[in-house]
Amino acid sequence: MSDLIIIRYKSSDKEDIKNLYKLSSIHSEIGYRSGPWEADFDDIEGHFFNGGEFLVGLINDEIIAIGGYRKISNEVGQIRRMRVHPNYRRKGYAQQIIQKLEEVARQNKISELQLKTSTQQKMAQQFYEKNGYTKMKKDKEYYTEGGGNSFEVVWYRKELIQNKI
Repeated sequence: MSDLIIIRYKSSDKEDIKNLYKLSSIHSEIGYRSGPWEADFDDIEGHFFNGGEFLVGLINDEIIAIGGYRKISNEVGQIRRMRVHPNYRRKGYAQQIIQKLEEVARQNKISELQLKTSTQQKMAQQFYEKNGYTKMKKDKEYYTEGGGNSFEVVWYRKELIQNKI
């Protein structure tokens, strides 16, 4: 296993992260559909860098993992866009990304991280639960296009313990 290098997103990464998101979604339990929910990819800095973070994980200069959190209040952040290239799954790379996001969130005085995932994504749910995230609630989300079709999501949260200085 090669060592993962984790760095902050830069604008030149935009197409690579969009492609990774699409590829990893195709190879997930839910598949891939494009839509307005992908708008944050066109402005990562605007969606994530106002008190949040977006990270890319590199192996041999190839982006193989991504993840970010956006600040939703002074104390709460929301994890978004956790993805790993299908050829690199189950090797601990998502673990490294989420740990780094939690570390950065603590440095930014975030005391709680929340996230949501589709109820169909059982592997993702197991991953978050293994990392100390607890279920908060289930919701239905509706597609704005497509005649009001919906899907169910489960919300998770994790309280972050601040490091003592």
